[in-house]
Amino acid sequence: MVLLRLIQTMTNLIAAIKAEDLAQIEALLQTGIDLNAGDNGDELPLAIAAELGQIEILKALLSAGADVNASDADGWGALIAAASCGFTEIVQLLLNQGANVDTQTEYGMTPLMAAAANGHLPAVAALLRAGANLNCKDKNSCTALIWAAQEGQTEIVQALKAARQSAEI
Repeated sequence: MVLLRLIQTMTNLIAAIKAEDLAQIEALLQTGIDLNAGDNGDELPLAIAAELGQIEILKALLSAGADVNASDADGWGALIAAASCGFTEIVQLLLNQGANVDTQTEYGMTPLMAAAANGHLPAVAALLRAGANLNCKDKNSCTALIWAAQEGQTEIVQALKAARQSAEI
């Protein structure tokens, strides 16, 4: 019965995040829910808020104890979600809260790769300023530069090449 209640509370929290219902979220946070446990589908509240660009909800979750570096079974966490969607303000907030700039999914994707592949130059710039490793490779040996080139993100390709050149000086 207790487990069922915990699962239902997490399900309700996820639904409230998706509905952008901050009042409901704050009420559910008062229950002491484990924000790093995920729901039955392994969705983490912080990653969902980051992916949806909900900065106020993200701040509330962080204040309530959400782990900035928590990830699901595939390694998908808030920083990769925000970078993938180009939410630079959230990327910066997460980095300021101690998010690992070079975190990798099970497949080796980093936040820099996600931002580069999806054409989010401001997020790429924020990650580079935070010290993202340009040489990280995914399981297919692709770097952020290769991801950007494969996706036709020419402006990001140029930015990554410039960052690589300045790092070599």
